[in-house]
Amino acid sequence: MGGPLPDAAADGVAGHHPTGAPVKTVVIVGAGQAGSELAVALRQNGFSDRILLVGAEPHLPYQRPPLSKAFLHGKVDQVALRIRALDAYTNAGIEVELDTAAVGIDRRTRSVALADGRTLRYDKLALTTGGSPRPLRFGSGHVPGRTLHHLDDAIALRQELQSGGTLLIVGGGFIGLETAAAATDMGIAVTLVEAQPRVLARTCPPAVSAFVDREHRNHGVDLRTGVSVRSVARRDGALLAELSDDTVVRADLILTGVGIAPNDTLAATAGLAVDDGVLVDAVARTADPDIVAAGDCTRQWHGFLGRSVRLESVQNATDQARIAARTLCGKPTERFTAPWFWSDQYDHKIQMAGLPQTGDTDVVRGDPSSNSFSVVYLRNGIITGLHAVNRPRDFTAARQLVTARAAMTGDEAASEDLPLSELMKRHQSTAERRA
Repeated sequence: MGGPLPDAAADGVAGHHPTGAPVKTVVIVGAGQAGSELAVALRQNGFSDRILLVGAEPHLPYQRPPLSKAFLHGKVDQVALRIRALDAYTNAGIEVELDTAAVGIDRRTRSVALADGRTLRYDKLALTTGGSPRPLRFGSGHVPGRTLHHLDDAIALRQELQSGGTLLIVGGGFIGLETAAAATDMGIAVTLVEAQPRVLARTCPPAVSAFVDREHRNHGVDLRTGVSVRSVARRDGALLAELSDDTVVRADLILTGVGIAPNDTLAATAGLAVDDGVLVDAVARTADPDIVAAGDCTRQWHGFLGRSVRLESVQNATDQARIAARTLCGKPTERFTAPWFWSDQYDHKIQMAGLPQTGDTDVVRGDPSSNSFSVVYLRNGIITGLHAVNRPRDFTAARQLVTARAAMTGDEAASEDLPLSELMKRHQSTAERRA
């Protein structure tokens, strides 16, 4: 059966695969959000031949964000996490190989080596290998902490938290804070240690950090910033963590959450360019015209931001996977919009649109001492981002405003009497008059 998929090299890029030759097999390595989306998007773009989705985990592709929230709470079960039911892949003619790790890529023979000894031939290959928690060592007598990234991590952590006890979390980023909120709600005594002077220092403005800090303390979290873990020892069945301020925390369990590293070793070993992620262009192409990559494993040239970035989000994994599928189908198209993210902690929703940079001016909108405010970012009179605390309307409008690169003054950004949606209407009217 010869598929109608045009060769991706037909856009002028010299390729290993003969131009115009039928592409019969697309292998996707990595059965997560991006891999699942890419497989389905290939079908939606008209590819009718073999699609093989290979994943190292034993689970069907699942949603990762709920792992540190609703799943840990026990509010959703394992089946509810699935991005798609098995029937959806079967009905679309997508072969799914689970519990099957890829261990090598031979670009000369266009084949993928699997850990079980088999080899898969491909005409086109997609890498959606995701990321892994960055390792953290505690002194010379290393006692490893748990991480929370995969479904099996969450299953094991939930079982342990249901037994009670005390939890030490190392890292005041989103994973650490979301886990702290879930564990506290489950009655667990939580200590959270962050080496930076404030939580969320890498991703959020001081006003949002201060709000999150306050909420966690109000819920009983023993939150310590500006200190790190010097060493951990196991004694009498408990873990004793010595901190850099010479205090000692006793815990039954330690969870580390200090960021995600891209799973780019497979690509690097195959000779593809990597730099904290598999390097891809704005349409998900690697330097090899027979290989695309998408999701957390990539560092991409982002068409909207106009710079090279690595993004860890469901939105990016989904959007980039769809772009990669179009590229494989010979229809490379940039469809970038402003990145966006969210976090749920206790009853609060924190949402972020855009990706502000150092030097952007931040304007607070509303009262940061309340449970509802936003921080707007401006650069040269243009909105570049917004962080909203319990303000979904601000967030929804900001996604449009940032994507439209709308003009805005500091007074307009700060004005509670001027809804951001109204500013979007003004921007659209101005754009229509100029068209």
